[in-house]
Amino acid sequence: MLALFSLFLVVGYSFFFFISAVRKKKEIATKYSKCIPMVVGMTSSLTIGLIISVWLPEMAKATVLSILISAVIAIFIGLPFKTNGLVEAQASSLMGSMMGAMLGIMLVPSEVTFMIISMDLIYLISIFAMMLLMHKKHSLKEALKNRPVPFYLTFLLSIAIICASGIHQEAKNSIHPIEENTPQVEHHH
Repeated sequence: MLALFSLFLVVGYSFFFFISAVRKKKEIATKYSKCIPMVVGMTSSLTIGLIISVWLPEMAKATVLSILISAVIAIFIGLPFKTNGLVEAQASSLMGSMMGAMLGIMLVPSEVTFMIISMDLIYLISIFAMMLLMHKKHSLKEALKNRPVPFYLTFLLSIAIICASGIHQEAKNSIHPIEENTPQVEHHH
């Protein structure tokens, strides 16, 4: 449940980011047009790579699927920022999806929930900050005031759902523990 919500969260916020960037295209601070798609592309693809590798724990398949899904999302992230933004989003997405897939494969089952929650929070904080930076005109205070209340409520609700899903997942795991894939070493005397 947590992994599925995380995937919907990343896809949903990435499309919201795209729609917001397209609507405010003329107001986007041009000096940030490279770093914004890079940050959003990297954090979204890291999260996607982690989630895909948890569902599909085969390194090659998880990596390729993560790269493909992240590349599609990176198009939407980078498109409003013209060619430079598209290239930055694609490059950071390629690297992030591979790193996320490798991380997910290396985790033991007891660490998965904590890592998914951590990546979701990192993604949410980074997209929140980049959306403020994207529309920053004069100051951070003005950018914070110009965002509508539903934007903040959705952000807080997302954090609450992630934390509640994580607690639910951990409670479920403590009732029915997952056996960790640790090799058994035989000792011959």
